Amino acid sequence: MDVDNARFDQFNAMVLKLYRASAETPLASFQDTALEILKPLVPFETSMWGTAVYEAGKGLDIHTIHLHNQSHEMLEAYAPLKHMDTCADQVSGLPSVTKGFHSPTVFADPKKRVYREFLTRFGHENVLISAQTDMHTGFTQWVTLFRADADQYSRPEELSLLAHLAPHLMQGLRQNRALHLAKLDGGTLHCAQNGGPVHAAAIADARGVVHHATPGWDEMLRTEWGAALHSGRLPAALRDWLCRTEAPFMGRTLAARRHVQKDLLFVSLRPLCAADRLTRRQHEIAQLVAQGFTHKQTAQRLGLSPATVRNQIQDIYRRLEVQNVAALVLALDEARW
Repeated sequence: MDVDNARFDQFNAMVLKLYRASAETPLASFQDTALEILKPLVPFETSMWGTAVYEAGKGLDIHTIHLHNQSHEMLEAYAPLKHMDTCADQVSGLPSVTKGFHSPTVFADPKKRVYREFLTRFGHENVLISAQTDMHTGFTQWVTLFRADADQYSRPEELSLLAHLAPHLMQGLRQNRALHLAKLDGGTLHCAQNGGPVHAAAIADARGVVHHATPGWDEMLRTEWGAALHSGRLPAALRDWLCRTEAPFMGRTLAARRHVQKDLLFVSLRPLCAADRLTRRQHEIAQLVAQGFTHKQTAQRLGLSPATVRNQIQDIYRRLEVQNVAALVLALDEARW
């Protein structure tokens, strides 16, 4: 009983440490930090932590991947061999599963010699996998732990611990990303400052799968693309635009921008406003005028003639339907992120 209590205390301490790290650790280093927290309870040397969709006969179609003490050379070597990965077969298509594999035993068949050599080369002699799958989409979140010692088998108690800890790892990662998303947008995701228009944001991968979204996200997308929108995914037009360019996306009813980090798209949405119809040059002029620069000063800063600036300002006022600088400032504020 004392041993059980000690392990229970260890488990609780690890979970608390994990959630504290999720709130305090930068996005770029959280997964490595979390895995180091896990090691005292479930020892390993290297790890992969990511998301994927499993395709029968083809193996894992990896969406995102974090390598811990593992080189990208391993992924390059794995790609042409992934169809031989029968471990992936056994943990795919189940809501939640945790298993251990002894590679020399599982891949003893001479026909699997090439894959067996790959595992030995990269220190995957013993493999512990915990995966959670969305049964509607086939989208899987998983963490894989590798041991280079063929005699360091995964024990039942270790697999039980990993099965209980893995959901906390995944939740800690979601929380860390959500906090990072909020910081990127200055904490104004749900509503703009000064009672401005509603904003929403989400984290998605390059395939368009949404990992986390704030309230209002789905409603804003449906207003733009209609009720047929595939839940849990970016609309194809938005995904393609955000993957292709850093320029904001301008739709019929919304504007979107993105920040890329850790192979993820951190996407912010806000309602389209009148200021979005201004050209880049008009934005520059409008911002200077809003800051109190005179026509002449604005012309000098931008290398334009005062007459050009005067004509542009008249057009800006017309487009924004404003009559003075105070109203211009308010109109420009609506376009802020």
